[in-house]
Amino acid sequence: MMIQIRLNELEKGMYVCGVEKRGMSPVFLVNDILVRSDDDLARMSARGYAHVYISLNEEAPPRSHEKKVADCGPAAAPFYPETAELAGTDEGARQAEGVKPDAPLPYSEFKKELAEAENIRHDAEQVVRDFLHNARTGKSIDSEKVLETVGRMVDSVIRNQDALTSLARLKSFDDYTFAHSVNVCILSLAVGRHLGLEKDELDQLGLGAILHDIGKMLVPGELLNKPGRLSEGEFTVMKKHTELGKDVLAGMKCVKEPAMKVVLEHHERFDGSGYHMRLSGGGIHLYARIAGVADVYDAMTSNRVYQKGMRQEDALKRLYHSRGSLFDPELVERLIKCLGVYPIGTCVELNTGEAAIVRMINHSHPLKPRVLLITDGKGLPFHEPMETDLQEDAGRWIVGSKRPEEFGSHIPALCAI
Repeated sequence: MMIQIRLNELEKGMYVCGVEKRGMSPVFLVNDILVRSDDDLARMSARGYAHVYISLNEEAPPRSHEKKVADCGPAAAPFYPETAELAGTDEGARQAEGVKPDAPLPYSEFKKELAEAENIRHDAEQVVRDFLHNARTGKSIDSEKVLETVGRMVDSVIRNQDALTSLARLKSFDDYTFAHSVNVCILSLAVGRHLGLEKDELDQLGLGAILHDIGKMLVPGELLNKPGRLSEGEFTVMKKHTELGKDVLAGMKCVKEPAMKVVLEHHERFDGSGYHMRLSGGGIHLYARIAGVADVYDAMTSNRVYQKGMRQEDALKRLYHSRGSLFDPELVERLIKCLGVYPIGTCVELNTGEAAIVRMINHSHPLKPRVLLITDGKGLPFHEPMETDLQEDAGRWIVGSKRPEEFGSHIPALCAI
């Protein structure tokens, strides 16, 4: 049973399965969340919730003034407010309303597509190397080859979006420029597919995304690789790369207006604070809004000359907190649904003390992915890594993510599994 209470009535030991801010519709979580401490209560208060929905069992009958809402499943996870809110997708709301979520794809189908996706990504990076080099040296760009490569990426995402999307986590410090263009394309296509775009629409979205930074090839190299913060004058020069990109692509018949909008507008922001035209809201082309979110997410999770990439989970939280201001709120939430709260390849710690790597996302239950167990509760590596599906494994759940190096020297190599 689920009941609604005021936030000030929430106590330690209660299980939260929904949250509600004043004047807004409630968000129901896909897992019940245990309130363990005063810190948990303080974090809930800081989030500005007016009411919460709690799950009751026989030991905790409702009080007379509490509002009965609906049945809510058994408790399944410790309380991490920000992570829980990320998981509060509309799939969770449908679950609370008794609507059966879509069945997950077979793991075998994911593994089959992953092998093809690896070849596609490798080829895409080489295509990006070629056209960026040609743009810098003033040579013509093989637009048909770029379009063909994007078409292969679109086909892969349509067959199984998780396979190619999982490869967007691959980062190389030396090849950031090339990998970044490919990653932004992959992530943009995943969001576009999630929105229900048709194949020809995805082709133009992907084309604009993979070419989005081509104008940077006409920006002085010392600015692109400067280890410190750019001066105001340097940043003014850097901002011109969107218009320079338009000039480079002018006359390429395959780059139609929607793709060109991505190149021109991917640094515009939802609240009008971006550049270069200070567009806002729906005034920014949908494809540019999609690529803008993907661009920032990949940049935040990548190691650069001037910064170390943050954890994927932390980047998603930062995007989530910027929805409605810097970014289109629906598109941020779509990206989170595509990647999962814990994206494929994330190193996670379980309640048992074991370390694991996320192998496959569970879109119906974002906090219960398939994982590969690496170490036992004492931090000792298993003789052979073991897979388990947290949706079926009731005794294990994720308590948080960590950087690979925090789990020991044997973990980083295994993260590529």
